[in-house]
Formats: sequence, structure tokens, C-alpha cells
Amino acid sequence: MDEFSWQVLSVVARRGYLGASREDFFSEIRGVQYKALEQELRALEGEGHINIEWTGPNKFIVTITEQGNQIVGEEYKKRMEKYEEKVREQEASQPE
Repeated sequence: MDEFSWQVLSVVARRGYLGASREDFFSEIRGVQYKALEQELRALEGEGHINIEWTGPNKFIVTITEQGNQIVGEEYKKRMEKYEEKVREQEASQPE
């Protein structure tokens, strides 16, 4: 999963059943452009990871699906394992 997809999906996952609004994405992902965000949201919806409820021309609420929750959990676990491995490598390389 690329970094932008991960950022978008993790914002939705953190909002849970309440859903994430357009403003949530703009406040949590630095430098995001609306067109790129919309394309990513539509791709994630097509993959079955999220549901989008359009509330206006450029306004929406995004909720995560069960499949999306599973993907987030797996990705989080992979990222934590990489992080922990990096920490172990750094600890092992430090002189005592």
C-alpha cells in the first residue's frame, strides 16, 4: 500500500463509524489536493475498503468497511514490525 493510500485509509479508520469529512482529510494530511483525494477515495471505494456518502458537490462523509478495517489492521501490523526491527538494529549497532 502506498503512503497516500495509507494516510487516507487511516484517517477514515480513526473516525470509525462516525465517518471522515473532507475537512478531516485536509486537516490531517498535509498538502493534499482535492482532485488527488477524490481519486484516491474513489479507488478505495472501488476496492471495497470504504463507503462514500456525497452530501454536496464537493462534500462527503467517508466510512470504513469491514474489509477496510482488516486492511488497516494488517498494514499497521506490518509497519509496526518494520519499526520494531529498525529499533532493534539501532540498539544492536550502538556501542556499550
